[in-house]
Amino acid sequence: MIYDLVHRQVALLVVDVQGEYFDEDGPAYVEHARDIVGNVNRLIDVFRAEGLPIVFVKHMHRADGSDAGRMADFSAPGEEDSFVEGTPRVELIPELHAEPRDLVVVKRRYSAFLGTDLEAVLHTASVRAVVICGLMTSFCCETTARDAHGRDFEVLFAADAVEGPDLEDAEGREVPHDVVLANTVTALGAGFADIVTTADVIARLS
Repeated sequence: MIYDLVHRQVALLVVDVQGEYFDEDGPAYVEHARDIVGNVNRLIDVFRAEGLPIVFVKHMHRADGSDAGRMADFSAPGEEDSFVEGTPRVELIPELHAEPRDLVVVKRRYSAFLGTDLEAVLHTASVRAVVICGLMTSFCCETTARDAHGRDFEVLFAADAVEGPDLEDAEGREVPHDVVLANTVTALGAGFADIVTTADVIARLS
């Protein structure tokens, strides 16, 4: 389906474009994270120019790990902790077109809605549709998209403005990110979201 953005009741969710994914020495480094920064910034710029809501989402956990819960299940033994509250790597990257007055929502789980005030913020702004971009494709971006759909928001998933790592299948074989992305947008597009490009979104807001 093609969602109509003429009504302008749409917000941009910029998910987890944080230093953790861009630091080659960090445990959460994503090799191609910088490839999407240009498109994410293009989306930010057009939403800002149109006076539409932009929400920057940041993932982090308490330094003592007391709120990590099941999020720690897939960490390698002895691996350095990531997304630790108060550390430099949890900050939005400097290249991102964020401004001091912008709204930031902090989350502790994959979904940007779970345990946050994001839904209240969107409803207060009379938002009916969300455009999702950022990191990582099949984790926080996909989970947020599914959760948004379940809360009756129209969802647009910007496939050329999301990025993530290569993964392993159940038999330990490497699955390249382009395959992960293809599988993710296939599933989302079948019942949860309108799969779009950055150019599609910009055109619909023109």
